[in-house]
Amino acid sequence: MKENAFIEMNKAYWIELEEHINLFHKNNIQRISSDKVDRFLYLFRTASHHLGYVRTYYPGSKLEKYLNNLVGNAHHHLYAVRKNPWYDFKNFICFGFPQQIYRYRFSIYLSFFVFLLGGFISFFMVIQNSSTSLYFLPKSILETIDYSFTPKQWDYPLMSSIIMINNIGVSLKAFVFGIFLGIGTLYILFFNGCILGALTGLVWGNGDLVAYASLILPHGILELTAIFIAGGAGLLLGKGLLIPGKYKRLDVVVKNGKEGIKLLLGAAIFLIIAGLIEGFFTPLDVSPMIKLAFSACTLVSILLYLQTGKQ
Repeated sequence: MKENAFIEMNKAYWIELEEHINLFHKNNIQRISSDKVDRFLYLFRTASHHLGYVRTYYPGSKLEKYLNNLVGNAHHHLYAVRKNPWYDFKNFICFGFPQQIYRYRFSIYLSFFVFLLGGFISFFMVIQNSSTSLYFLPKSILETIDYSFTPKQWDYPLMSSIIMINNIGVSLKAFVFGIFLGIGTLYILFFNGCILGALTGLVWGNGDLVAYASLILPHGILELTAIFIAGGAGLLLGKGLLIPGKYKRLDVVVKNGKEGIKLLLGAAIFLIIAGLIEGFFTPLDVSPMIKLAFSACTLVSILLYLQTGKQ
């Protein structure tokens, strides 16, 4: 191949790499999104291959000198990327995870609505007839309730802990069960929505709703968000099996599985934070209104955090 033809074929890569080098030069590496870093690494490898080719076929040329300088400048920033062991984690938290949620938001929306549907159905059934709670609530929760339904019989901290442990398991199942064409994920979401709806229905008619909410919501908002995200990851996995499009089904499942795991990892971080809140804040002997205000702040913080995924 003639040198001019080689330049025309590949100069777009070199120009883009120059732009990334300038970006890295002007900004702190921790403020650059993971997508741009990944693209930089790809362009660096590409330019390195081009340099090797030029040294073989066009030795001593101006092109060799140009590419040698370009790769050298890029290598300086490559070292900066690899120097910080916390970079990938921080970048994922600050940029990658909210971007991942925004990218697959429709799967997460569907996860939320299926859970909500189950919750509404069981809630309205239970407030009309409390005995229907037997269809939805597991034995571990029913054993904490005296069926005279007097407020003093409600063990709110115990119920709160049971729900937290349950939600962690639900998040894992919501993702893994996506392998069953997404049907398993839909079932997990719907049924666990029924559990929460039924429990809320019992408290609505027979307990202290404010006390219940103040012990459930501070950590529950994060836990439920994690469930919806994990459910979206499971539905993404099921979509790869059902609708592979023009690609091979196995390839799509592997790709969607990797994307789903990224969502699940972020959801796990939410669950860890929720666990800390449940362990240190929820048990505090403070006004329920303070706990509800904290819950509202948690919700607003989550929404603001997720908004960064649109950028």
